[in-house]
Amino acid sequence: MTRIGSLPRPFAKAAAVALPGGRLMVLGGYAGQASLDTILAGPPGRLRAVGRLPRPTHDAAAASLGGSVYLFGGGEASSWPYVVRVDPGTGSAATAPALDEPLSDLGAVTIGGSVYLVGGYTGTQFATAVLRYLPGGGTRTVARLPQGTRYAGVAAIGRTIYVAGGLTTAGATRAVYAVSLSGRVRRVATLPAPEDHAALAALGGRLYLVGGRRVLAIDPASGKVTVAASLPTRLSDPTATALGGRIVVTGGGTNAVYALAPSR
Repeated sequence: MTRIGSLPRPFAKAAAVALPGGRLMVLGGYAGQASLDTILAGPPGRLRAVGRLPRPTHDAAAASLGGSVYLFGGGEASSWPYVVRVDPGTGSAATAPALDEPLSDLGAVTIGGSVYLVGGYTGTQFATAVLRYLPGGGTRTVARLPQGTRYAGVAAIGRTIYVAGGLTTAGATRAVYAVSLSGRVRRVATLPAPEDHAALAALGGRLYLVGGRRVLAIDPASGKVTVAASLPTRLSDPTATALGGRIVVTGGGTNAVYALAPSR
């Protein structure tokens, strides 16, 4: 794990997405007891402010769709249903058709030209649904997790969504689930200890869960979980994004940008 850059300030609870040309976009976040409205973009080692969100937010999820970056849900004192569309070229942001209900603490992935939203918190309950976002507004349920889960790591390999750890009503969980777009949910691995507020990225057919003081490598085919790297400091609610053959990690309560090049 190598530090490759710095953020303008320490923050956590942001959302991030890979952009063409080896660039990264980081949106919103939480710092100093307040939500952020900043949009950062550029090469991971040289991120800079390129725009502002319509409103400050944290605990949202970001994904690419149709050449734009979409930011889903999040909130400040309460969860929101808002969706924001960001032009990755200019950093300009505008409100897009909203979700059916408020949702924060969720994950998002893009598969086959659609965005899928996983778990989260509605403001009144932990969400079980895996939703497909409808660009005209609203969502469609494609699967349900075994229990309501927020602050999970979420990533995709091929056409399968993976959900690692997270916070349930019974506490943090060790479970790693594979979710098919047909609605099948199966447990594929077990973490060494319960994990929540960690970020998940997929690279080379493996999953990498980043949080606390370590990075866990998860082989979803065999269920094997190993320690891939130690973190220089404890991270909570970082972002983790596969970019250029590396896992790029931002924030997590620090102003650091780290990169991990996993060994096979």
